[in-house]
Order: sequence, then C-alpha cells, then structure tokens
Amino acid sequence: MPPQQQNGELLQAYGHPKTAFFHLFWKAAAVLVYIFCGIFSKSFIVNFVVIVLLLTLDFWTTKNVSGRLLVGLRWWNETTDEGSNWRFETLEEGQRQINKKDSACFWWSLYIMPVAWLALGIIALVKVSVDYLLVIAVALVLNSANVVGYTKCSKQASGQLRDMARNAMTSGLTAAISRV
Repeated sequence: MPPQQQNGELLQAYGHPKTAFFHLFWKAAAVLVYIFCGIFSKSFIVNFVVIVLLLTLDFWTTKNVSGRLLVGLRWWNETTDEGSNWRFETLEEGQRQINKKDSACFWWSLYIMPVAWLALGIIALVKVSVDYLLVIAVALVLNSANVVGYTKCSKQASGQLRDMARNAMTSGLTAAISRV
C-alpha cells in the first residue's frame, strides 16, 4: 500500500485530525523544549517564558478546543461574590458520535502528561535544578487543572480510565506471555 494511501487512511480514522494533531503538538512541544532548552538558550528567563507559553497554548487548546471536539466535553470555572463554581457541559449520547481514536488520543494524553511532568520534576530534583522546578510546578498545575476538569466533567471518565488501565495491563501481559 502506498504511503500516501496509508496516511490518508490514518487521518480518516480520526474524526478531527487537525484538532488531535494540535492537542498532541503543544504537549510534545512543551516537553521537548523543556528537555532541550539548554541547547537553544542558556538564559533561564527565556527558557521559562517559551516553555510557559507552550504550556498555556496546550492548556487553552485542551480546555477550549480539544475537549469539545474530541470527546464532547467542556468545563469552566466561574468566580462570583460567593466563591468559585465549576461548570460542566457534556454532550448527551444522541447529540454526537465520539470517534474512538479521537477519544483515546484525548484521554491517554490528558492522563500521561502530568505523569511525564512529575518524572521530569523528579529528575530536576535529583539534578538540584531548583529554578526549573518552577517550570514543573506551572506544568503540573495547568495539566492537573485539565485532568480534574475533564474527569469531573465526564460521566464515564472513571470507567474509561479503569478500562484503559485494564487494557494496557492485559496487552502487556499478553505480549509478555507470547514472548515466553
């Protein structure tokens, strides 16, 4: 099968390929720039600004575009005189079909990113890179806000997370057994 046809089929498998691309692009860009920022600039200020800009683009894209288009969910926080109120919006079952690849792309990346930033934070601690722990803190706050918002928003998010973990464990065990 020609590569062009394979790429076309891959893109057709996603309901919103451009949204899925940018959903993953900002996340990957922030992590890669964090890892390789020393190559481009020795200035912590420049590195901090660029990484936080990428993190905010990721946060905004995930919160305002990806969630709505990839999984049909939306959340926001309203501040009133009485305090802060979380608001959630979920498309009803009959309103729209959610593409399985879009959904998997969204949920996997949503839950994996805080773990990745936590791992990078542990590395920064070991290297005694205290200044870069501030970048990690910003990354964890922004990523965790989306995790909390979308997990609360999704009626079936906890079930999906359980199923994803079960499927990952099952496929890992199956692969391990098949090698024996």
